[in-house]
Amino acid sequence: HVQRAARVITTSAYSASRIRELYGRDATIVPECIDLARWTRMLPAPSRRERFTVLCVCRFYPRKRVDVLLRAAALMGKDIEVRIVGGGPEERRLRALSGSLGLGDRVRWLGTIPDEALAREYAGCDAFCLPSVQEGFGIVFLEAMAAGKPIVAARAAAVPEVVREGLLVEPESAEAIASALDRLRRSPELRASIAEAGRRAVAEWDAPRVAARFLEAIGRRDASTAISACGDESSR
Repeated sequence: HVQRAARVITTSAYSASRIRELYGRDATIVPECIDLARWTRMLPAPSRRERFTVLCVCRFYPRKRVDVLLRAAALMGKDIEVRIVGGGPEERRLRALSGSLGLGDRVRWLGTIPDEALAREYAGCDAFCLPSVQEGFGIVFLEAMAAGKPIVAARAAAVPEVVREGLLVEPESAEAIASALDRLRRSPELRASIAEAGRRAVAEWDAPRVAARFLEAIGRRDASTAISACGDESSR
């Protein structure tokens, strides 16, 4: 299919490099997007929990490296709560690992939840962490930025293209994840600074802007009109 396509569009420079390496085709980059107007409407006022709270949202596949986050939590003592949204084939193994690490109620398994409940989880956390080593983009990072939350993630795949304002650490290192989260835990000022920078940066990926880029990428002559129309829609 890639060889027969008239044009190939992908979501990041990382993905484009893999397409070039594997299929010998150049690709146009159009990132994924977030509907900021809708997301902002769903977000409640921030709330604080007793413990420093870290949110992780993903499907439970090995490449997401949720196990690294669990090992990091075990290094940080009892004054932390990790809330994990999602499910998948790794769930049994991850729950068993959490038990073997003695994490107990420091980890909350929330399963798959509706968008409104997800927005409440973003609003209620102190930081977002996903140590994934194979992301073609990463919409959850946009959700975290739009919610005004600092991010800790692995410096791998397309993550640095998205998480420009955050703490990126070496992949596969529970110690590095724990150290970065501890920096955030100890410094409300650092959390606020990263959060504000991310909130400003996420506007680049607002759905109307990305839609216009997609129309341009496929050669639609009305792309400039779409920019204006989408901009009006997003402001309502």
